[in-house]
Amino acid sequence: MNNRRIIVLVLRTSKDFAFRDVELIARHINGKWKSSVRPRIICLWDKATEHYDLGNIELIPLKNDWPGTWARMELYSPAMEQYRPFLYVDLDTAIIESLENIFELVPDPSMFITLEDFYQKGQLATGIAWIPANSKKISDIWKAWGGKFKERGRMDYFLRKAAEPDVFWQNLTTTIKDFKPKGGILLTQVSEGTDIVCFHGKPRIFQAAESSMSLEWVRDYVDQIFVKEVSNPEVTVIIPYNEDRGWLQEAIKSVPEGVQLLLSRGGGNWPSNFNKALNQARGKYIRWLHEDDILTENSIEDSVRAIKQQKADFIHGNAIEFHNGRSDNKIKRPGVLFPTLTNLVKRNDIHQVTLLYKREVFEKLGGLNESTDILSFEEFEFNLRCLKAGMKIGYCDSILGYYRRHPNQIIKITNRKERIGRRNKLISTYR
Repeated sequence: MNNRRIIVLVLRTSKDFAFRDVELIARHINGKWKSSVRPRIICLWDKATEHYDLGNIELIPLKNDWPGTWARMELYSPAMEQYRPFLYVDLDTAIIESLENIFELVPDPSMFITLEDFYQKGQLATGIAWIPANSKKISDIWKAWGGKFKERGRMDYFLRKAAEPDVFWQNLTTTIKDFKPKGGILLTQVSEGTDIVCFHGKPRIFQAAESSMSLEWVRDYVDQIFVKEVSNPEVTVIIPYNEDRGWLQEAIKSVPEGVQLLLSRGGGNWPSNFNKALNQARGKYIRWLHEDDILTENSIEDSVRAIKQQKADFIHGNAIEFHNGRSDNKIKRPGVLFPTLTNLVKRNDIHQVTLLYKREVFEKLGGLNESTDILSFEEFEFNLRCLKAGMKIGYCDSILGYYRRHPNQIIKITNRKERIGRRNKLISTYR
């Protein structure tokens, strides 16, 4: 086989499929690929007028105007011989683990391998196919085809008459799952050891993610974002979140190159999502960034310089609070620059979007308090804990972050009386 493995997609733009489906599957293919030699992903697209290399994916013109699934017949054309052997994958396929696992299943690259239809045993289905090079079977399919889709019925039926696969994927592995198994119950969770989930027909992946059905794993799949690995990072930024409320990409883009970025999504509160990523942090300094906040361009550089110069254990600075959709930004400067435990108990002047800690702080004190008893005061409690333990706080006289005010913040949707009660209970333990 080629050292660089080739994956081919086909997009005939329609009400069911658009370029976002290509972006989704390419993101998961690349993000979950483990070896250093990245796959070559090629997409035949009806909107491409020439070859485009986007770095993570190549777009080449889909030369035919055959409707629907018939557009995929181009996979068997002589023009595609230059790319063979390749793995074809339908756009409505969820890549759960690395596609490298599927490549490893191929017993002989000269074989023609397809899915076995999930409902009709022994019958070919074309959602995932290994298309071999210099294959008489593939050339015979093309000759039998002749572009006469109106006379052929459905594509799968035509292929079943034109050729027999050498083996079905399901004979090689049990890691390929059906999203709509018999009985009409959709796959509500993915079992361990699953490489691929095949969606076919309705609902499509994005429809399932947006539905009210209990399909949290599909929503997680659509929302999942992969970030580049950074070797020997000085700083780790952890973004803990439950869901993307519309600003996650802004938060991610604000993290500069060279910083290890960990996205930690989960069903718990933000401290639990932060804590579960701590063991992956490799930076000398660690900070969190909420998915609705943004770092300033100078944030990491200035806060690291200040924490080193002051030989502090953790550091804070100035922030800009802004209301989403409004321009009345307010600069928030702390009233006490170097608070003691007594100062901080009386008045929390530390803005959470500006904080940076030495990793040793977490090694000595553990993670954030996950108790709901201190809901919306989690970082306040941690800073009190730091000062009580004798940690040294520093101050950076720079604007280090943008804090977004919006109606769905915890502080906005929590009952004020309950919030005051939690705060009073918290500070009573540190007086």
